[in-house]
This record gives sequence, C-alpha cells and structure tokens, in this order.
Amino acid sequence: MTSEFLRRYYVLRIIKNPELYGLSKPYITYEELKGALDSIVEKNYEDRLYEKLESNSKKTIKRDLEDIKSFHHIDIRLKRNHGYYILEQDFIMSDKLKEVFEKTELYLLHHHAHAWKQFVSISRTSLSAYVDMVALINAIECKCLIEIDYQGWYDDNRFQKVKNVFQPLHIKEINNAWYLIAHNSEVGIYSMCLDSRISSLFITNRVCKDPVEFNEAEYFKNSIGILKTDLQAVWIHIKVANHHFKYVENNPLHHSQIITARPIDLDTEYLDYNNERIWGELKLYVEPTYEFFMEILKYNRWVKIVSPSQVVADMKLLLSQMSAYYE
Repeated sequence: MTSEFLRRYYVLRIIKNPELYGLSKPYITYEELKGALDSIVEKNYEDRLYEKLESNSKKTIKRDLEDIKSFHHIDIRLKRNHGYYILEQDFIMSDKLKEVFEKTELYLLHHHAHAWKQFVSISRTSLSAYVDMVALINAIECKCLIEIDYQGWYDDNRFQKVKNVFQPLHIKEINNAWYLIAHNSEVGIYSMCLDSRISSLFITNRVCKDPVEFNEAEYFKNSIGILKTDLQAVWIHIKVANHHFKYVENNPLHHSQIITARPIDLDTEYLDYNNERIWGELKLYVEPTYEFFMEILKYNRWVKIVSPSQVVADMKLLLSQMSAYYE
C-alpha cells in the first residue's frame, strides 16, 4: 500500500463519513479536511506509512478527488463557501469499493497489530461495514467520547434503546460479529454489536475527563460469548468423545479448560457412544449462560455435560423444548 493510496482512502472516508472524525454533515471545508488528515498524522507521527497525509495542499486534494472519481467512480463535489460533499446517488458501494475499504482496514489493523493489541481482539478477516474501525480504535486509544444511537435486539437487553455519550473501551469479535464495549455512567459497561443496530455513531473531539480502565481478559475471564450476566461462574465437567477430543484439546472451549481424564481408547475405527472407554473428560470455570449452552450444542452428540446437576438440568430442559418442535 502506497502513502498516496492511503491519503485518498482517508479523503474519501472523511468526506463520506465526517461524523466519525468529529465533523458535521453535509459539507466538509478544505480546512476541516486538512485538519482531520493532520490529526491522523499526529496520532501516527513516527509511522512513515502516514507521511503523505501531510501533503494535503488544495492542489494535491484536487488531484486526489480526480483519482477517486477515476478509480472508484465517485464524484466528490465542491460547493463554493460550503465545502466538499457527496450526493447519495453519487455514492455506490460497489463490490470492488467494499473490498478496497475492507482490505485497507485489515491492512491497517495488521500494520498496527502490536500497538493496538490492548484495544482490539481479532480472530477473523472481515470487518464491520457500519463504522470506520480504524477511527474507532483511535478514539479508544485517545479516550475520546462517542455519541451513539443503538437499538438493541431481543438478545441485547429485550430491545433496549440506548442513545447517549460513551467512552469506547474495546472492540471484540465473537461468533462472526464485531462488538464495541463502551462505558457510560448511567448504564455502566455495555456491549453493542457493530451492525445495523447502530442508527448513528459520532466520534467527538472531547476527551473523557475520568476515563474507565478496561481489561478485556479480566472482564470476560468467566464468559463464553459477549453478554455479561449475574450468574455465578462454576466448574462445569464435560465428557468428550474420542474422535472430537483431540479437536477440543487443541481448540479449548475456554481458557480455563483443564483435562481431567483422557479417553482410554483414543483412536477407534467405530464409534460406540455406550462405550465408556472412548470418553475423555475436562472441566471449565464459566458462567452457565445461554451462550455457553449454544457453544455446547455446536458439538452435537460428541460432548455431554456431567455436572453440576443444575447445569445438566438446564441443558435437559433446553433439549426437551427443542425436541418438542419436531413432535
């Protein structure tokens, strides 16, 4: 990736989504655009990748706009005494442009992987199309406040609507979705999915006066998934059939996982689930939330919960309710 390409990427991003850079729609003056580019350079002052963002004279920006129109077929207009803008009908998110945006953000995430490891957990190669992830990570790093309008679904908090100012804390990817963990004095720490549930997200220039310190590993240490509950974490004992035991051993269900017994017959040509010799056993210390049960259900007959009795009872109830669908 060239520095000139990155500058054009940010020029398009800033003009299309000015609210993510603390600016207001619909017009972006040259001074505002230059200021946003200079701010990005300042945050990455020792990184040569960003050096061309400082080359942002009116002549250079004009040439960038011509290149954007040529390469991406997006016409960025200039209204005298108002600034740059893009008409909705002029902005077509083609598959090619979407790929450019995703690949660029992925490149930047990997480029900053070490510096940003405190702020983002990455486990797949696709990003949210609803926010500028890089700008949001910068907001976390700089402790800038964000204004967000979020309409939750049933699984969030029974369709709770949240519209307030938050301190963004961390971005986490779980089950093919990206979540923003943020803090507000009224609701505390809250997880919001970075998808269509977001009506608007505005990154302000205001720095949080009393920032909350957040440790992702500590906060989610007893969780499988993203939602936090008041359930007490317990040691849950699980049996795993031999043909899947190796997988679970190499891909733990949770960081607390401890193997307590390996299958006596680790490799068998035939699977007899009534044969106790094919079963290994492990335990994990987690909150028995519905996300935990969803994780266990992924493994079909290959795993079974042994204890504690209440967790076994909860699983039996869940399975009986599911089987009732097919009676």
